[in-house]
Amino acid sequence: MKKKGKITIGAILIVALLASTALLSTANTSGDASEQVSINKESYVTHRSISQQPTSNALTEKIVNKTYTPTNETFLVRNFMEPISIEEIKEKREKIINNFVNAMGKPEHAIAIATPEVPEGARIVAYGFRIYPNGVTTQYVGMAGDEESVQIIHKHAQEWYDKYVIKSGAYWGEISRGEADFYKSPYGGVTNNFECRYLYNDNSNTRNWYAIKHIFAMEPGCQRYGSGWKNYRGYPKHDWSASTLGNPQLHEWDPLGTHTGSQTIAVSITGGTEGASATWSWGYTQPDVTTIDQSSTDTEIAKWEEQFNNGAVQSSTGGMKPGSCCAVNQHTSGTYRLLDLTSEGKFKNWPYYYILELTNQIDITYS
Repeated sequence: MKKKGKITIGAILIVALLASTALLSTANTSGDASEQVSINKESYVTHRSISQQPTSNALTEKIVNKTYTPTNETFLVRNFMEPISIEEIKEKREKIINNFVNAMGKPEHAIAIATPEVPEGARIVAYGFRIYPNGVTTQYVGMAGDEESVQIIHKHAQEWYDKYVIKSGAYWGEISRGEADFYKSPYGGVTNNFECRYLYNDNSNTRNWYAIKHIFAMEPGCQRYGSGWKNYRGYPKHDWSASTLGNPQLHEWDPLGTHTGSQTIAVSITGGTEGASATWSWGYTQPDVTTIDQSSTDTEIAKWEEQFNNGAVQSSTGGMKPGSCCAVNQHTSGTYRLLDLTSEGKFKNWPYYYILELTNQIDITYS
């Protein structure tokens, strides 16, 4: 699927098969739905040429007047007396975008760019622009108001280049998202939404990496139906052991440990090996609940328990946004199960309890 030394990515098709099940002792209710998202990714090879032009006004020894011009990026570094013009930026950027469209076709989303306004007396002494295979752009503009500041800008420019060009081969790209709800009167409802990402350019010919952001929520019957049923326990679960891709290994999940009370939860998921890794991060506000991590690499399942601690949170919509990532065997064709993603809500109307469960069976197709 991928060959070392260039970006060669086959098409991936994500199919989310949704199955819902409501459980109460012997009670059982289920429903099915389906959605699919197809992303075509052609070969997009980076060719690099480096040219140096001598200058008598060089403020650094090696970085001044270098121009990197691969097909999907440009990196310009100049001195204060020979700055980069806005016209040159536009010309370079337009050429890169045209190269991208010719190689990849137009992306489904608009290509975003930014053109800086140069303050009076300032000069552009560094500029970088890159477009990724999914059409996302990144840019750096460095301006100096005097010669003394040029070296600072050059340092920042090199940091940008190291971060977004040299080390940016691996990145999490979204390949699917889905929304699913299951409601039943008088108990309430559960939400099982997700975003799925794939690790591009992971430098592996044998393994693939996938990550899930799970949007789990419960709405109690007392809020939705005016009944006496309230939120009691919530159980979001990422069952990577259900994968048929071969050798699934749960690598990372978040949040870790136990979190009690209202607070901001930061989630960070890192995947990849062989010197190519990337991190996907987000955050959410936890209400007055207790979240307990029940995940295990032994079972390849990431799972949490959310305990609703008082009447206020038991009587209103609550949930969490956990995430996890997993490495699986790489394939070039065929359809496989990636994971089962479950939202389970346990509602109470003392002394009775009722469980609503909704599962997304997420499959992928290589072609």
